[in-house]
Amino acid sequence: MSLDIWVWIPDGDAYAGRQIVVDPPGTSTGVGAESFRYKLWSSAATWRLGATFLPQLGDITVENHAELQVPPDQLDVFEQECVLLEENVEQLSAATGYDADRILLYLTNMRDAVARARAVHGGIIIW
Repeated sequence: MSLDIWVWIPDGDAYAGRQIVVDPPGTSTGVGAESFRYKLWSSAATWRLGATFLPQLGDITVENHAELQVPPDQLDVFEQECVLLEENVEQLSAATGYDADRILLYLTNMRDAVARARAVHGGIIIW
């Protein structure tokens, strides 16, 4: 399994109150293998850098269904977290053993999803 990021829009009539938006052809939605949930996004190194959204991927509960959902009003803060991790990618790479370019690719996919979400006044979900 892999982790993917999707854009959603609020929809009170849809399941879970949201409707997933179909991405344009060629859109990259991957944000890592399932193991990245623990070994990167919720790693001690990520926490130490001050990340608060992505570490939640490691906290699987009945309520969150192993998903990280960022509502429209939190997109700016989520994007700032992505920038923070990009700026410290070498440190993340050294601490986790993952290739810096691979981490940057996944962070780019996240920031691209944020841009798509803003365009439709939606949020993002990683699952």
